[in-house]
Parts: sequence; structure tokens; C-alpha cells
Amino acid sequence: MPRHCPGWRAFFYAGARTLLVSHWEVGSDAAVRLTTRTFEELKAHSEIGRAEAFRRSMKALIEKGSLVDGHRSQWAPFVVVGEGAAAR
Repeated sequence: MPRHCPGWRAFFYAGARTLLVSHWEVGSDAAVRLTTRTFEELKAHSEIGRAEAFRRSMKALIEKGSLVDGHRSQWAPFVVVGEGAAAR
């Protein structure tokens, strides 16, 4: 875990297995669309992992979102930290 992100550790110590974090501030509309779609992907495709579900969510935002939503400033700051693979 990067040293510049000590706040993440508390979530892992508390039992979180995966975090979705942003490197900079983003619009809440894009964040809501991304996270909602990610959970929809996980529900519909239980065989994929969290990272793949989020990748699909980003791709859908780019391809089907508005010009603003599809801009990389809305989806690029996010990263999945922790267990991104499918549950075994």
C-alpha cells in the first residue's frame, strides 16, 4: 500500500477487502453512475471480479454517457484497491 495513503489502512484493518478510491475530486453524478453500474455488473455476472465490474462500468460511461460523463476526468481518477478478483 502506498505510504501517501495511510487512511486506507483503517478500512482494511476494519475488515474491508476492497476499496474504490479516487486520486482527485470528481463530480458526484459520475461517481454515482460508476458505482451503481459496478454493482449491477457484479449482480448480473457473479463470475467476474470487482475490478472487471468497475472496468465495464467505466467503459459504459465512456461509450454511452454524455460528453461530460465520458471525459477521462470523470472516470480516470478511480482505482480499485485490495481484492479486485472474483470471489473463490
